Amino acid sequence: MVNGFQVQDDGTSIEVEVTKDSLESENVYCIIDDVSRSIFIWKGRRSGVRKKFIGAQTANRMRSEYGTTFKVHSLDEGEEPAIFFTAITNNSGSET
Repeated sequence: MVNGFQVQDDGTSIEVEVTKDSLESENVYCIIDDVSRSIFIWKGRRSGVRKKFIGAQTANRMRSEYGTTFKVHSLDEGEEPAIFFTAITNNSGSET
């Protein structure tokens, strides 16, 4: 299962459904993948430094909540590994 959170400028985050098409270049997302035990910080190419910083803080807080067995991966838009797309594709209910 994958949970996605969009980082807000005020330091909060809102839960959103994350798909490849829903990722916006102006935003930063924290995506938690239970299968790979990963927390991805996806940083859009037009996202600001503040959002990126807040995203890193959010991911570290989530790691504390989910457990230290979860690994945090920082991803820049356009440089995502296959495991990231596998996680969000499986989340949308698509067959692999």
